[in-house]
Amino acid sequence: MMSAVRFSGWVLAIGGLLALAAKTVAQESAEGFSADERAQLLAGELVARPITRREGAYHYVGGVSWQIVRAPVDEVWEVVLDTAIYPRIIPSLDEVEVVEEREDLRVVRMHHSYSVASAEYFSRVRIDRDNHQLRFDLDRSRPHELRAGRGFLSLRSYRGDTLVSWGVLAHVGAGMVMQ
Repeated sequence: MMSAVRFSGWVLAIGGLLALAAKTVAQESAEGFSADERAQLLAGELVARPITRREGAYHYVGGVSWQIVRAPVDEVWEVVLDTAIYPRIIPSLDEVEVVEEREDLRVVRMHHSYSVASAEYFSRVRIDRDNHQLRFDLDRSRPHELRAGRGFLSLRSYRGDTLVSWGVLAHVGAGMVMQ
């Protein structure tokens, strides 16, 4: 089991990773890491690539980020599967509730508060335990204040630590509710 200090440290790292993954200030970067990005990763720093993309009627914003977490992949995976900690690692998330769960699928209600705005939606989270991956999509069959959204989280063992990859794309549209 992960110690409280290690848990807190990597939760802060993941929180920063998720925050930067959601920013959009540039177009998607080329695949692979530059020498500078590899140095950042090895130094325990976050590598983030903001993304904007148009697909049909949707204008997605988001990004992809990577960071090495100083814990074995199985320990990080155990924490990633615990939805109760999501408000501590996902920016602006203040409520989360699992409303349906099967072996490889969870439907999770999520509520974000952003200063004077908020958004609520349901996410279909597909769990690939063998490969330490989550894929999530907006559940359009349930109430949602986003027009579209999808993302992933992937863990890979790296020299006894864990390389976390996280990406999110969302089309907010007029769905955000001002409080």
